[in-house]
Amino acid sequence: MKNYFIGASLLISSFIAPSIAEESKNFYFSIGGAQTFIHGAEGDATIGGVNYNLDFDIESDLGYEIEVGYQSDFLRFGFSYGKTEPKQDNISAEIAATGVGVVGSIDPKPSYDVESIMFNMYRHFLNESKFTPYVGIGVGRTTIKLQPYTTTIDGTDIVVTDDGRNLFTWDIKGGVTYSLSENTDLYGEVVYLETDSFDEDGINYDAITSTNLMAGIKFNF
Repeated sequence: MKNYFIGASLLISSFIAPSIAEESKNFYFSIGGAQTFIHGAEGDATIGGVNYNLDFDIESDLGYEIEVGYQSDFLRFGFSYGKTEPKQDNISAEIAATGVGVVGSIDPKPSYDVESIMFNMYRHFLNESKFTPYVGIGVGRTTIKLQPYTTTIDGTDIVVTDDGRNLFTWDIKGGVTYSLSENTDLYGEVVYLETDSFDEDGINYDAITSTNLMAGIKFNF
């Protein structure tokens, strides 16, 4: 995935060939709310010598993001902090070797404390209207901490107690701003985000991926 990001960075960098030396420069602060949709989270665990494939049913959740950065007309760089707390609703399991389903359950339903710190680069497509579309890419880290819970797979309990971990994270996004005034913009965007995989208490979690629908306000100064 890191190689993917490098390629994407070079692609977007090719959009910004015009010199930025002659462009107006300013700083900005933005804040927005987001609806986070976790894609099919999966993993595996080996219990008593048997490997099980696991599917985690994680609910969507509301979150927020703040960002500060620097903009020079069509080019923008920013550091962002985002937080959300999706809850795991259920778990399903099957024997990896045969595909036969087994009983899986969780108690209580745990929340995921998710915090992301990202460095983002955006390319705005300037035009004569008040609407300005843009694309962006970002890299950073996501801290994921699971609240303590017990998962039962095929009659065997696994107690999960988690101190959290920092995971490499990348995202791509597209959106549009609407100019309210010289110093204030509204924005809406769609973000695809992916973390590294991780393990905890004998359970191996695949990469966590999500789609975030975000809207907010940006102040230029």
